[in-house]
This record gives sequence, C-alpha cells and structure tokens, in this order.
Amino acid sequence: MKLKSLYIVVLLVLSYTTTRAQSKHLITIGQSDSIDSKILQEKRKIWVQVPESAKAKTNHPNTYPVVYVLDGGVHFLSVCSVINQLAPGSVPEMIVVGIANTANRTRDLTPTKVKEARGASEWVKESGGGELFTDFIAQELIPYIDNKYPTANNKTFIGHSFGGLLVVNTLIKRPELFTNYIAVDPSLWWDNEVLTQDIAAKLASEKYKKKSLFLSIANPLPPDTEKDIDVLLKDRSMNTEGLRAIHRFSKKVSEATNSSINFKYKYYDNEDHGTIPLISTYDGMRFLFSWYKMSGKLVDIIKNPNTTAEELTKAVNTRFDMLSKHLGYQVYPEEELLNNLGYMFMANSSEKSFGFLKMAIKYYPKNANGYDSISDYYESQDDIQNAILYCEKALAISGSEYHRNKLKRLKNE
Repeated sequence: MKLKSLYIVVLLVLSYTTTRAQSKHLITIGQSDSIDSKILQEKRKIWVQVPESAKAKTNHPNTYPVVYVLDGGVHFLSVCSVINQLAPGSVPEMIVVGIANTANRTRDLTPTKVKEARGASEWVKESGGGELFTDFIAQELIPYIDNKYPTANNKTFIGHSFGGLLVVNTLIKRPELFTNYIAVDPSLWWDNEVLTQDIAAKLASEKYKKKSLFLSIANPLPPDTEKDIDVLLKDRSMNTEGLRAIHRFSKKVSEATNSSINFKYKYYDNEDHGTIPLISTYDGMRFLFSWYKMSGKLVDIIKNPNTTAEELTKAVNTRFDMLSKHLGYQVYPEEELLNNLGYMFMANSSEKSFGFLKMAIKYYPKNANGYDSISDYYESQDDIQNAILYCEKALAISGSEYHRNKLKRLKNE
C-alpha cells in the first residue's frame, strides 16, 4: 500500500521508523503482572511493556531485547518513555520490565550486610539481601518473562541509587545475567566502597567481553552552589561522599588496562540525585546502542541514483548482519523500510524497486502489504496480469474490501 512520497523521503533521509498501532487511548504504557517468588517467599508485582509490533504477522517470531528496571514503581514509566521515543530509529524496540519494591527495599538492593551506615543502624538492620534478590531475578523473574513474552537473549539492567548499587554488584559477580548495565548515581559509598575493591583486576576476566556499563554521577549540592567536579572531589564532608565514591570507581574502571568492558561515565553538574534518572537513561541508551542508528554512509548509498540494485541489497543486508551480530540474534529488515524503498525507486529504477519489494515478501510472506506493493509495482510497469496475480494473493491474506475493490479495478483495465 503506497505511502505519501514526502513521508518516504523524510523517513529515509533522517532515519527510518516503524508504524505503531494506534490504541483508543492517547497513551497506553505497559500492563501489570506479578510473580510468586519461592526464593523471596513473597508475591512480587511487575509491570511489562511489549512493543506493538509484536502483534505483526510474520514468518518468524518477533523477539525483542529486554530492559529490567529496579524501583519500577518510580522508573518504569520514564524508561518506557525514553525507549518509545528512541526506538526503532536510534535503539531497537524493547520489552521493558519494571520490578516493584516492597517495604524492604534496603534489604533487597544492598549486596552486603552492615551494622551501621551514615551514622545510624536501625534503617540497615535488614541489609544485605541483594544476592538473594538477584537469585530471584536470575532464577525466577527472567525465566518467567522469557516464557511468557517474546524475548531475545539481549538484556539490560537499570538501577538508581541503591538500585544502581545492585546493578554494579550484578555486573561484578554475575556478568552473564545481562548484556548491558546502567547504574544511575549508584550508592557505591556502601560498606566502605566494597565494590570498588580490586575492581580493575576483576574486569580483566574474559567474562566482560561484549558487556557494557554506563554510569552517571549527580551533583549532590544545591544548584546555586559549586558545580566543578574537581572542587567537589576535594571536599571531605558527607555531602560529597557519594560523588567521590562513584568517581573513584569510575576512574579505576576507566584506567584498567586489561579490561574488555565497554564503559562510560558522565558527571551531570546540573542534576541532583532525584533529577538524574531520566537523562541518564536517555544518555545510557544512546551509549549502549551507539552502533544501532542507520549510518550516513547507508543513507548516501540509498540516495545515490547511480547505486545498483545489487549494491543496495548488499548494503541493507550488511546493516542487518551487523545488528544481528551486536544483538546476538537474527535481525531482519523491517517490512516498512523495504516497502518504502521499493516505492521510492518504483518511478525511476524498476530493478531496485522490485528487489526491495521481493525482499519484503521473502521476510514477511504472511503479510498482505508486501503482495499489494508488488501488485502496484507490476501495474506501474503495465503488467496487469501479474498485478492481478499479486493482488489476489494480498486479498487471500487480508480479505479486505480495499483489495477486493482494487482487484475489480485491475480486471476491468
């Protein structure tokens, strides 16, 4: 089904996107779910967002990377919003899982037990349950999500504050659980900076190949005071304890000569501990998936009138081979991209047009749209017999009045 030419040009020059199904609500984000945990001996609430494109009929299952978000009651909506804004042009579409807290947040998110923290003991008396909570995620939650939703084996773990502490702890002790890690202003001051000890030596392990960590640091002082991080690092008050701990960890990771981890940290001088999560998630996603966005080179190849059909097909296949390699599972060209390319070249390069439209049918043989587009192609070439043939195939799949009327028109020509 033909799209407006202006839309096609904008789509291909700036970046491409998929068409999202419109619900009757202006905004629909996620659904609630729950899991009865034998490990934690309690019922845990979760929220799950699955991309609308999961409903598309294809010849292969739509599977998606998964983002697990700690403190889901606070951060689930914002993480979904960031991904919905960036996908699929700058990051892949993803399933988002928000994990709710119970009254025992400190217990669940701290990896070691301490008797006292920041001058008090009562609030940390049940600390140190982080490893058990990670067992819940690894042995119960992830298998549950993998069994119920269309997941791929590419996972990202996001946490803020104590959640960020658990994210870093998981990276250090169980790096195999996730591909990517985003630690937002993590509480690395915990237990005398226990996670910073020997971090450089730990990262020399082969286990950290193809692993990525984005870490953010907030300014702990009021906005009208000091912003220079070099000045803040010289301070010795409790106000800057968290900043100094994160910075020490970050420097050690950055300077680790034998580390294979993909790492970046960023200091936000105008963000405090409460405002930093949203912008950190955005920047973290852009860092983790910096290789995902369609390159200018590919756009130039597509736009170049001298590019052959073979060169175009090769360039598109090269891109999706690269995406498959990075994501760890087979990624296919989006039907909308192939369809739009086919229409873009229909008027001035029939060979290129036909090549892309045939690719759309190859990858999405259960979708009527591909056969309808081939029908339009043949009609543009004055081959009415084949235009009728492919319109009949589209009608057999869709049963729509649109294809029925189109078929009548073609037969009357």
